[in-house]
Amino acid sequence: MNIETALANYDLPKIRQYQEKTPRADLAKIPGSRGLPFFGHMFPFLKDFHKLLDQEHARHGPVFKQKSPLGEMVFLLGPEANELVLKNEDKLFSNFLAWDVTFKGLFDNNLLERDFSDHKQKRRILQAAFKREAIVQHLAIMSPVLKAGISQLSSGKTVKAKNFLKDLLLDTGAKVFLGSDIGPEAKNLNQAFEAIVAGTADFFKWEKIWFSPYAKGVKGNQVVSEFIFREIDVRRSSSGGDMFTQFCQLKDDEGRYFSDEEIRDHILFLLFAAHDTTTSTLSSTLYALASNSEWQEELRAEVTAIDKEDLELDDLDLLVKTGWTIAEALRMYPPLAMMPRVALREFEFAGHIFPRNTPVAVSPLFTHYMEEYWEKPHTFDPTRFSPERNEQKGNFFQYIPFGGGAHKCLGLHFAEVQGKTFLYHLLKNYKVSKDEKMDSYKYNNIPLTFPTDGLPLTFTLLQD
Repeated sequence: MNIETALANYDLPKIRQYQEKTPRADLAKIPGSRGLPFFGHMFPFLKDFHKLLDQEHARHGPVFKQKSPLGEMVFLLGPEANELVLKNEDKLFSNFLAWDVTFKGLFDNNLLERDFSDHKQKRRILQAAFKREAIVQHLAIMSPVLKAGISQLSSGKTVKAKNFLKDLLLDTGAKVFLGSDIGPEAKNLNQAFEAIVAGTADFFKWEKIWFSPYAKGVKGNQVVSEFIFREIDVRRSSSGGDMFTQFCQLKDDEGRYFSDEEIRDHILFLLFAAHDTTTSTLSSTLYALASNSEWQEELRAEVTAIDKEDLELDDLDLLVKTGWTIAEALRMYPPLAMMPRVALREFEFAGHIFPRNTPVAVSPLFTHYMEEYWEKPHTFDPTRFSPERNEQKGNFFQYIPFGGGAHKCLGLHFAEVQGKTFLYHLLKNYKVSKDEKMDSYKYNNIPLTFPTDGLPLTFTLLQD
């Protein structure tokens, strides 16, 4: 059985055998420096990924290698590279071989790691949880939770917006995804999620070192897993619009339920994907609105024109400028700054020959700032997404915050619904502002794009 077949059948023993026996690709002919001994480019990679990409691109062009304690990786930059890797028409690249090193022991067996026919089958089943009728139920659950959480903001008080968002979105996710009020467990689950995410960025992945980010992440996985396992039997025979209940009742093509472990794996990863990526997106959106008061007023006029306490799905179509704003935040600060794959066969790109087993990565972050495709890319300008401009349509693969091809984010519509609903309830009631001395968005891109200072913002009730 070759590796393509093993991946298509999700044959883990065969895949592990391939990983153990296949030598690393010889990248000696690929341009790029080796960085520091052993650590390579790890420190600039973690400190300022955007700056590192720009520097290496200026030195080497759209193809260069980077080194970390895990080995070398080749970056392929620009829309053409994005299309080659994400579209993956010739089944040249594997997701599993790329993401396994990041997710093993933390988010095992998730949809992002699946390849080819195995991925297609699992994705088709999971799509039921993201159809319109399901999103309608999700909105009915999330809207009052977001509204109630926002109403708890103390007027005129500066808070760490990132922490506020994480807590609120965890509460929302518990009800939308799990269908329950996690109450006193919220703090422990939030800490567990943070530990799991931090573990994905640990280059060393040494579980035996109990205080390492990876070891803490594995323990965090156990905490959340125990919570999910407790509920599965009840959900198989209950009714509810939450994703957990839906997954417990979904069946594959042969009429079989997902196993307890499969349910755990899918729910755990979707909780991570929805919770942390939305926290990232709304953090950057709030910073942009606090920095652009006139545009904030534009959105406030848009949301107040709807004049409804509880939103319905069709109402969100009226929030046009709000959608542009979220899109622009995703352009400037994509939650996932790079997307890795591993080549299964030799291939050629931009005049370079890459051997089998070459780890490659494309970068939404880099492409979203290319002056060839974006006017003044460092300037916050939501109108670039207006019908009159449509800058994102210059090249189909120049704007990829949700990836592309067969692995394009399954929950992108859900994310838009949640983002618009949050901003609707917030801007109807609060003005968002920041300290005048806060002249830039302080953030890191790895493992996800998050503000490093907690994002101190002030929320003031409009009637105050």
